[in-house]
Amino acid sequence: MPSLRPNLVKRIDRLPKPTSVAAAMQPLFEAISNAIHSVQAKFGDTVATQGRVVVTVNTSRRKENVWATVEDNGVGLDDRNWEAFTTTDTDNKITIGGKGVGRLLWLDCFQSIRVSTVFVRKDEAIRREFHFQLSNDDQITDYSERSDPDAGGSSFHVRFDGLRDNGYLGRFPGRDSFVFQHLTSHFLPTFIGGRCPAIMVHVGDEARHYPEDIDRIVHRKETAITLQTEDYGTLFLTLMECDKVASADLKGSHFVHFIAHDRTVHSRSIDGKLGLKYFGADGDRVFHAILTGEYLDANVNQERTAFMFEDVILDRIINDVCFSQIERFLAEPLAELSGQQREIIDEITQSYPSVAFGDTDELQAKIPSGELNDDAIYGHLSRERFRRDQRQAEKIRAVLTRLKDGTASASSFTDAVTEAGKAIEEAEQRSLAEYIIRRKVVLDFIEILLQKVRDDARDSAYQREDVLHSFICPLRVNTLTDGTKKVDPASSHDLWIVDERLTFAQYFSSDAEFSTLSAATDSDERPDVLIFDYVHGLRQVEEPSKVLLIEFKRPGRTSYSSDENPHQQVERYVRRLQSGTMTDVKGRPIKLDDRTVFYCFIVADIVGKLDEWTYTWQRTADGRGRVYQPRDGFRGSIELIGWDALLDDARGRNQAFFDRAGISGKSYFSAD
Repeated sequence: MPSLRPNLVKRIDRLPKPTSVAAAMQPLFEAISNAIHSVQAKFGDTVATQGRVVVTVNTSRRKENVWATVEDNGVGLDDRNWEAFTTTDTDNKITIGGKGVGRLLWLDCFQSIRVSTVFVRKDEAIRREFHFQLSNDDQITDYSERSDPDAGGSSFHVRFDGLRDNGYLGRFPGRDSFVFQHLTSHFLPTFIGGRCPAIMVHVGDEARHYPEDIDRIVHRKETAITLQTEDYGTLFLTLMECDKVASADLKGSHFVHFIAHDRTVHSRSIDGKLGLKYFGADGDRVFHAILTGEYLDANVNQERTAFMFEDVILDRIINDVCFSQIERFLAEPLAELSGQQREIIDEITQSYPSVAFGDTDELQAKIPSGELNDDAIYGHLSRERFRRDQRQAEKIRAVLTRLKDGTASASSFTDAVTEAGKAIEEAEQRSLAEYIIRRKVVLDFIEILLQKVRDDARDSAYQREDVLHSFICPLRVNTLTDGTKKVDPASSHDLWIVDERLTFAQYFSSDAEFSTLSAATDSDERPDVLIFDYVHGLRQVEEPSKVLLIEFKRPGRTSYSSDENPHQQVERYVRRLQSGTMTDVKGRPIKLDDRTVFYCFIVADIVGKLDEWTYTWQRTADGRGRVYQPRDGFRGSIELIGWDALLDDARGRNQAFFDRAGISGKSYFSAD
């Protein structure tokens, strides 16, 4: 009866194509693995002394004459193995991780494959030779089988010639050193194990002997550490302190190698976690770990080039399962970094008290021993604080549930509420301290900035004061999809420096056209000049009951033209707003009524012409500022605030918070 006809060419064409050097070398790795398995099967416990594998690779930058051979003194391609070789998707070596696709990868990678093998059949040495080619029919050609009494024992030899231009040609290494690099990394668990045959690798003019060349660079080793895990079953960890040449061809210094069926599937650099480049008395040591287990064997793809779980699992295994053992193994070099880490933790908690949930020892216990990256340390502390808050919230929910069910007593509920209240209070204090520190930094910066601007009377002094703009002028410019610019209110600002009522106010208008603001703010010429000498409108709510206006004059300015009277500028702008002819930053008409109250602020040094214009205004309580309250025209007031008085007043309003948080009066920008 008719049956389905396999299409081997299509099957191989659908195999994943290499995207890395290691993947491009996988077909060669398969041949080497087969050789290792063959000699292990033949010699068993004596494989280390009797087994032989020889690998020769010829490559070049141009990759015009790439070829490789792999030969061994294993059992050869005997009748049992021949049956498996000629059957796709065999389970012949399933117990040792064989997926039955190794020789399919050969066909996918190489243009020509020639095999010569000797095996024993009924005490007679038989030589079998053939070509192996990619086609739907007759993949095995030039087949011959004959007696070979002079063969000297069973063996296997395969020669690969030419790379196919389907990803393999582009990714296969063109440098001899890269061949050694990836071969060493891939077979590292085999090389350090007790069942490794003698493997000689020739690439160009260089030869390496394994495992001897590996043993010479491994200075300290702990093998087969058993790790019992709930999510990943039993894992086995080997830890090694190696000479730095072990990582010479790798992108990094310290690695955890994830192994499946004696093959390195993935090597993960842990340089960032350790915070070490090299260690040891001579600064020439690196760390390598090897991880094996049934979980990894069961979750590798059939080509053995990647795991079938997400990469984040690798990091979880390193962090949650392996790292305590790594820390113990590297206790001495990591101890040297502990002091540096404590200094970074102290700096972070001073600037961000919200993550200071304990003393330095407690905080450091939550961070990997060698971690020195401040971003990563802050991340670890933030996650731990979040977890603590979650645990606290869960306790409260549990007590509330028990209270509803009638199983909780009044005393236990009271204790839980008290504990939660204390935790919440501590968290709020940390967050408040963090906010207070930010205010202190802002005021310190403004003080330095004002001094700098006044010391330089040139217009260019205002040209690049970008941070002043971001602190006190709540504007931002966005580029639209059509290439035009749009002014939007910023998500945050520091106008509380002027008045606490401005803390949560949002920008909604300006006495300059928004197109002018957009072009100027986005310009490289004088982008910040427009924060001066223009009236900026803000409001706290959408309804027109209250409008906040603010105008900044350049620090140190003494001369003004007759039409630059800020009093008149503010009043002109109020009349424009009242007329209903203006639009806000969102393009909507600004509609105000007679109930609208205008709170207007002018920030300027009260000297020269400005002093004359406002001489008759009412003085503020401290005598340093001036206030004007119109009798008609609009409801509200205009307050004139000097830059120095502005800064002093802001410090005074916040001093109680600074004292409470234990913040000194010393500037954060002090050179001392």
